[in-house]
Amino acid sequence: MRTINAASKSLSTIAESGWKASQAKSDRTTAASATKHAATARKELNVLRELNPGEVDVERAASSIVGKLIALEMYQAASGVLQDMRTPLISLYSHPSPAPSASSLYDLLSLPLLESTPSEHHLTLISTYLLYALTIALHTATDISGLLAILYDSTRPTLLLWASTLSGLPDKQHDHTFTRAYTLTSRYASSLVGDPTSAYSLRIYSLLCLAHTRPSVIAANTFWEQVIKFTAAFANTDFIKANDGVKTVLDGSDRIAASVEQRPDSAEFMSGQAFARFCEYWSRFAKQAGDLYTLDRISKFTRDANGRDGTEEDRAVIETSALCTILARALAIVEAWPEHASDIAEKLQEASKAIPRCGASLAQSGDDHDRVKRGLERLRRAAVKIVEPPTNADTECPSEVRTCVRGVLEQIIDVLCEKRDVYTSTAVTGAVESLFVLARIAFVLNNPDTYIRARTYFERAVALVSNASEAVDRSQSSRLAGSQLANYTRCIAGAYYNFAVQLHQSTRLAHAVPFLEAACEHAERALTKYKDAVRAGEPAEGDGKKDVWQQLEEQLYRRWELLGVCHAKTGDRQLAYAAFIKSIISFPYAIHRFTEVASNTAPSVLFDGAPPMKHLAALVDRVTYMATCELFRPPEQVPVSAWTGFMNSFEDTRTAALIAGTLMERQLVSLEECRWKTGVKEAMDAIASSAARAYEDAGCAARGARVMVRRLEMNYYGETSQGQYVAAYQLGEQLQAMLAAEDAKEDATLAKFANEFLASTHLWLAAHAHKAHDSELSSAVVAHVEDACKVLKSMVPHPAPRQSVGKSPQQLKKSEAGRKAEVAKRGGRTTRSATANAPAATTATKGRAASARTRSAKTMAAPTTPKKRRALDPVSLNTAMISPPRGGAPATNIQGQMEFDDFGRLMKLIRMVSHLVGLVGHVLARVQLLNAARRLTERHIGVASEVYVSLTIDSAHEYVKLGRAEKAVSVLGHVLPAIRSGTLSQETVILFLLRYAEAQALMGEVLKASLTYCDAVATAADFVVEEKGLPTAQRIRVRTALLERAAEAALAYATIQDTRDDPTSSLEGLLQALRLWNRAIDTLARLQPSAPKPTTEDNPFEVPKRSDQDKPIAEIQETRVLSPQASRAQAFLDSSGWRLAEGLLSTLLALSQAYAARGSAREAEFFAQQTKDLAEALHAPVMVSRALAQQGELQIQLGQLQAGHASLMEAAELVMHLKGPDAAEIRRLQGRYSQLSADKKGAQVLFEEAMSLLDELGTVFATLDGASGARKSLVASPRANTSQLSTGESILAPTLLARLLRHHISLLHEVGEEYNNLLQRFAKLPQTADAKAEEIALRAKLTLDEVYSRFRADMFLSSLAESAMTIPMGMSGDIAPSSASQDMLESLATAEKLFWEHMGYIARRGHVSSVREAAVCLALIRTFRTSLGRGDVQTPVLAAQLLDASTVTTLRREMLDVIRHKFLNANAMDDLQWPLITPNGSPLPPQHKAKPATRFSHSILSDSEDDDPMDDVDLKTYWESIAKRYEAQCFDVAKMSVNQADQLPSHWTVVNVSITEDRHTMFVTRQCAGRKPLIFCLPLKGRREGQEDEHLTYEDAIRELQEIIRLSDEGTRQAADVKKDDRNARVAWWKTRTELDTRLKELLGDIEFCWLGAFKTIFTPTPDVLPEDLAALRTRLDAVFKGSLVFQEKKPKSRIGLDDGLLECFSTLPPDCRDEELEDLVYFILDLYQFHGVPVAISEVDMDQVVVELRGALEEHAARLKGRAGHAKDDDSHIFLVLDKNVQGIPWESLPVLRGRSVSRIPSIDFLLDRLEFSHWRKWEDGRPQEGLVDQAIVDPRRTYFVLNPSGDLKGTEERFAGWLKEMKCVGWDGVVGRAPSEQQFVDALTNRDLMIYFGHGGAEQYIRSHKIRHLPRCAATMLWGCSSGVLKYMGEFDRTGTPYHYMLAGCPTLIANLWDVTDRDIDKFSQSVFDDLRLNPDAVKQWRADDGTSASGRTSVVRAVAKARESCKLKYLTGAAPVVYGIPFYL
Repeated sequence: MRTINAASKSLSTIAESGWKASQAKSDRTTAASATKHAATARKELNVLRELNPGEVDVERAASSIVGKLIALEMYQAASGVLQDMRTPLISLYSHPSPAPSASSLYDLLSLPLLESTPSEHHLTLISTYLLYALTIALHTATDISGLLAILYDSTRPTLLLWASTLSGLPDKQHDHTFTRAYTLTSRYASSLVGDPTSAYSLRIYSLLCLAHTRPSVIAANTFWEQVIKFTAAFANTDFIKANDGVKTVLDGSDRIAASVEQRPDSAEFMSGQAFARFCEYWSRFAKQAGDLYTLDRISKFTRDANGRDGTEEDRAVIETSALCTILARALAIVEAWPEHASDIAEKLQEASKAIPRCGASLAQSGDDHDRVKRGLERLRRAAVKIVEPPTNADTECPSEVRTCVRGVLEQIIDVLCEKRDVYTSTAVTGAVESLFVLARIAFVLNNPDTYIRARTYFERAVALVSNASEAVDRSQSSRLAGSQLANYTRCIAGAYYNFAVQLHQSTRLAHAVPFLEAACEHAERALTKYKDAVRAGEPAEGDGKKDVWQQLEEQLYRRWELLGVCHAKTGDRQLAYAAFIKSIISFPYAIHRFTEVASNTAPSVLFDGAPPMKHLAALVDRVTYMATCELFRPPEQVPVSAWTGFMNSFEDTRTAALIAGTLMERQLVSLEECRWKTGVKEAMDAIASSAARAYEDAGCAARGARVMVRRLEMNYYGETSQGQYVAAYQLGEQLQAMLAAEDAKEDATLAKFANEFLASTHLWLAAHAHKAHDSELSSAVVAHVEDACKVLKSMVPHPAPRQSVGKSPQQLKKSEAGRKAEVAKRGGRTTRSATANAPAATTATKGRAASARTRSAKTMAAPTTPKKRRALDPVSLNTAMISPPRGGAPATNIQGQMEFDDFGRLMKLIRMVSHLVGLVGHVLARVQLLNAARRLTERHIGVASEVYVSLTIDSAHEYVKLGRAEKAVSVLGHVLPAIRSGTLSQETVILFLLRYAEAQALMGEVLKASLTYCDAVATAADFVVEEKGLPTAQRIRVRTALLERAAEAALAYATIQDTRDDPTSSLEGLLQALRLWNRAIDTLARLQPSAPKPTTEDNPFEVPKRSDQDKPIAEIQETRVLSPQASRAQAFLDSSGWRLAEGLLSTLLALSQAYAARGSAREAEFFAQQTKDLAEALHAPVMVSRALAQQGELQIQLGQLQAGHASLMEAAELVMHLKGPDAAEIRRLQGRYSQLSADKKGAQVLFEEAMSLLDELGTVFATLDGASGARKSLVASPRANTSQLSTGESILAPTLLARLLRHHISLLHEVGEEYNNLLQRFAKLPQTADAKAEEIALRAKLTLDEVYSRFRADMFLSSLAESAMTIPMGMSGDIAPSSASQDMLESLATAEKLFWEHMGYIARRGHVSSVREAAVCLALIRTFRTSLGRGDVQTPVLAAQLLDASTVTTLRREMLDVIRHKFLNANAMDDLQWPLITPNGSPLPPQHKAKPATRFSHSILSDSEDDDPMDDVDLKTYWESIAKRYEAQCFDVAKMSVNQADQLPSHWTVVNVSITEDRHTMFVTRQCAGRKPLIFCLPLKGRREGQEDEHLTYEDAIRELQEIIRLSDEGTRQAADVKKDDRNARVAWWKTRTELDTRLKELLGDIEFCWLGAFKTIFTPTPDVLPEDLAALRTRLDAVFKGSLVFQEKKPKSRIGLDDGLLECFSTLPPDCRDEELEDLVYFILDLYQFHGVPVAISEVDMDQVVVELRGALEEHAARLKGRAGHAKDDDSHIFLVLDKNVQGIPWESLPVLRGRSVSRIPSIDFLLDRLEFSHWRKWEDGRPQEGLVDQAIVDPRRTYFVLNPSGDLKGTEERFAGWLKEMKCVGWDGVVGRAPSEQQFVDALTNRDLMIYFGHGGAEQYIRSHKIRHLPRCAATMLWGCSSGVLKYMGEFDRTGTPYHYMLAGCPTLIANLWDVTDRDIDKFSQSVFDDLRLNPDAVKQWRADDGTSASGRTSVVRAVAKARESCKLKYLTGAAPVVYGIPFYL
């Protein structure tokens, strides 16, 4: 023991020395000593235990040693001693059972509990042991979690479990043990920084230890505050997961509460403020965990605590804590509502009772009250989530739960809304938010009854904020700031607005109005409060809040706008107007720096910039329109400055004036689209005046000038008045003076726009001068334009040195850097207008203004007519263009700084005036203006800009119209890189491609043009403009642009097709363009007021009114092809309108020219007249002149020389002041007139003047184009044809020049003057198709003229041109041509080659007269060559085909056109669908569209009552085959050498009669199957000698025939005036008629005798002569001539025999013919001998003897044929006459040789083949197709329709035929009698019937339009018995036209019509004879059956019936010769 005591004492000494084991390293000796003493003590203690087991003192000594070791921090040594002590200690108080040994340190913490109460000594040892074990464990533990597990393990009796046992210790020792344990544990917990959970658990353990102390040891408040402190420290740790932390806190708090409940003073200990706060704090975690049980416990604790006595402060704290706990409990219930849904109302009852008690806390401050507020707020938020669950809520809340929680929320709102002196932001915010929630819940969009409830909640919010505001006003120490109250008001306004928006979107506009009104009013109030608060100096809020207020200020005007929209849509326009004005007033001008931007920015840029500005502009537009056009406010109330409250809403009057002026400028812009409406003009005047005053008040001269320019524009668009130009001129003077003023200080930044305003002034004055419609002002237009060009030129800065030449890249960079620095130094900034007006433009820079305006400019002269200047004087403009760099993007090359007020508007004005100038006809001025604009645009925004490209397109198009297509291509090629860059709008790209394709086509580059056009089509297909949502005016503009693009596409297509030699497709394109222009004009006219309908005029496309039935065809009214709007000049006053006008005019003129080229003179005249009328309405003198020139040319070509000359003189007067292509063209035409009038000298002068004009204009343009020689080459496209550029670059109108040269050269040649220079010039013309055609035609004609000259010079061949010639050659034999003949043959071959080449150019689209002349010349050349012995096998067929083709060139072309219209194509009817082509230019059919289902399956062509044996499918196939055949036709030697007559039946003969243009020669051609064609070339004079008295020229015959017909027509009209009882008058009338009949008979006899003579045998059918008979005749004739002729050479070199075909023809000459006819034969054979080189002494021939012998030979031949058995004449032979235009009026059928024969007329063999093919396609009645060769038309007489006396005035005819027609109805006939049929009836009859019979006046033109007939898919055989129904009107150089050809184009197989007027009785006899011969009676018709074959046996041909009927007339010629048949025969 002493050893132990000594060791203990030594340890005490060491402890007193202050040594600690932690300091062992610093004092190793002490450490060793302490360790030694500890080990000694432990050893000795164990020895004592062995010596004295169960000794208490030993354990006390061991306990003392452990205490000292712990004091020395020797915890390991202490642990060993304590471990040795544990078992002996247990054995001291427990049973002697062996105690378990401690396996680890943590086992030392527990001791087994006593079963009985131990002694005090034992308890002391136990408590000390447990305390020491805890101390050692805390200081040596490595596993804190394990330690905590042991400490809290209820199965291990550690210190806390011994607490009840240790209560037996003395108080002091007991409290020391637990307080010491609290201290040790809490202190150790503080060291666990990285493990807050373990630290918190140790602290709870320490508090649990402290809780076991006796009541007097620790105060309750201190304890509970410590609990809160420890919990708060743990809860505020960031490293704890929320759920784990809450659970730990709840567990710890529960342990403490449970432990405290065990205290004897628990009632007092669990009360007071600290405990209440602990409970409130505990409840937070319980609520968070949703631990309702814990919350209930806490609630019980708080209730118990609240019921105890205490101070007022305690009770208040306890109350607030209780409320917090209740609120937390309620919050937990609400948040976990699914667990309490069944009894949630019951569980929330306590909260419902407690919520009203929270009101006291709302008005007070302090932490406790704040906790109540927070609890209430949390509960409110939770309730809000239930009442208004989020959209992504997982669980649907039951209505019961929602109702209950909603009640709680309403209680909370009631508390929050209670009126009190102090309001907090939290309370107000919560209340307002909750009210918003309840409003949203109450609001049901589809239930209007809920709207009031929703507004009630909003009104409560308004009242709350109002009360709070009043409280703020009462108390200076309020917790709410003014800005906060403003914010609440803002939120309320927003809530109102949100509901209003919903109602607006659901179209409940009337219900939205109250919400919107409140929203706008409160928003205004909120803004006012906020601004007041800011001005009052309240602390600035965060940036976020400022943004909110700025946003409100920016959006307030939109709310007013929406209110206005709702008012407008509900019909209250007055309130809408007021709301819109409030919207404009509320606009945030200051935020958007409106006045600052407006001071240096144009309104167009200002309002096209930021979206708010655009919105403001839209508002101004709407208000202005409402005031003007809807509310009809007085004009003085429309301007912005007149609006109530506007001028007072700004800080100063100048700002108000500037803003008002800018907005009023916008008002002017807004009214532009509706300027035509009533009252708008007055309103615009008032606005302009107000704007001018506002700017004057503000001292803004430049802006005032801008308004004056706008006034010029407004006056231009107003109604025309007298003196308007003078007023405009004076206004221009004022404007110039204003711009020259020096006092523009207030508007200095806009003074740089002075030149722009000045240029605009000149341009508007030019427009005013044009509008005046005063020819005296025409020069003023040009003068103003030139002045504008000068100003524009001055605006272009001087060009900087070109950087691309001679500089390295480094130098370029340096120079660029220097330029940028200079711009920056001058304050350069980005150009505004460039961005606004050219979206694709490259950004430009600008700094200083453009060159200053000329202040000393001369004052504008008085408004008199300016002095005329030479139109060709150029304005010096540098218009050179800069090409883009190769291989890269287009270079902008912007040099200098340029600024514009409204660049886009200026360019638009320039383009408009350019169109206007073009219509006036000043080509040079227009090009100059466009070039000036291009140069300005190039310098401003670059060549890649939209504006520049558009101007370039216009310029190039001008060159196209001047005939310089190659120049246009090169100009367009300059901007091609910009097009390819993809930066331009698709509209511009499309227009460019179309114009580019057009120019390429005119250059002859068809493939390139086609590819370009295809690109345009593809681009247009991708370009879709969405019209939905656009304003009406804008939609109209978009639609107009769409139509305009389609029209341009149609024009480009037409040009390509014309270049491809496809005039039919070209014409279709032009007609489509015409329709589109009209539609575009109609569409654009919707922007303007309607105009009265214009008067109708003559037109070839309209069915006449019933009152016009008896009028001549020429007087019948026809359909208007122009829109009624087109004649209104007001429709074209803007740029788009003038562009449409120009397009329409050019298209009309192009149509006239196209129809003239096709040969359709009537249509050409019509369109020329339409052009003239429209041009006159638009005051376009040059277009009027062009139309008159076109009319004059047509009239000259029609043979109306005097009328044509008058038109040309009128046209010349209009362009007498111009020197350009139009004047040159008129002089050309005047020269042509002089030439035709035999005034060759005058013609030569006019031709020279015309060429001089073209030369002068070409020189000016060359100067203009080459202003900069260095840049000239930059314009040319790399693809341009070098040869073309070099030869014809400066030649204007090459086609016109080519025609001039051709006329001039021909004229000089005729008078024998030198013309080599002109020929050389001709050769240098550009090689365009038209110019080349003119050149070849000239060469061919000159070559042929040379041949004629040689003929006249050659004595041997001088008579060749005046002799009868044949093809094939009359005789056969060896011919050796002379050298002279050989030369002539070579010249003829050259001429033929040239004519063939010429035909290649003109065959399809050349003028018909040119085609006819070339074809006849080719036939004539072939005749000459044959006569000279150089004929070949192909010559007869080729010549015959040429003559056949020359007769109806127009009709062939029209056939292709009408076929395309025979079948309705719905796709082709859509003009908006662009014409499609292949890449090589071939037209494609329109794209198919989905067709709607039809109600009927049968064809539209079928008749419900008739079974047509040929359906529409067969018809379509038939017409398609016809079209292919016509399209394949060409003037090709190989193709034309195939004899078409071989396809005809053998008994058909085709005879062609053609007369050359000089009327000196007649070709008669006979063709039939299986035989070579026979051609007679007969001179019409000089064929016989000594018979001048019997000579009948062509002119004589036609003159006599016309006179006879004229007198006959007069007699026919006078017949009605001859009374039946006036015998003398009747006798005189019949005498006159009989004399005329005799004259006609004699005339026809003379024509046969004089023109044909012996050659009339060509009209007789080819006889079937046996070879031996023919040989006998040849022998006999040889004998006659050999015996009678005296040859100059005794022995001819060659034996000559007559050709077989010719011999057969002459064999039919009657033996009893006149001697003169036999002489014709003799002379013909004599000429043959001469042509074959056999000279005959003609003077020595005994002509009488030869005639006698020749007659004898013919008699012998006739007798031989008559006596031959079996020889029978074919009774069914038929002759078809193909007559050219010169002889179509002659009744050839009544010539003696043809009288009584079966003869009909056809236009050409092609049409005959068409009829045969149709008959072949036509099926028989039973559906069987016809087999074999068809020789007749199939007509079913049962399918007949008749029209009898439709005019009602042919009573005699009606009486004669009405009964018969009535009988015929029983066999299927139908028709009308005594009334006019409808056009549709006529169409149906022709389409669905087989035979149509018309008894009426004329050819039924009064009842069916010509194009309706032509477009029929099939046409019945027709009999038109009316007067002149078959006449073909003579059209001069054009082919004849008339009703028969309309029926031929319709496919009519047979047409009977009259060549002149006839009397009704006589023609009725004629028709009755025909009907009788055809057996048209009921019995015969009933028995009619279609024949199986082609035999006509037993039937009568209608043609033969007509021939026979001629003899039935009383006047067998005057009436009998009038009816003729067109087509093929049918048999009945």
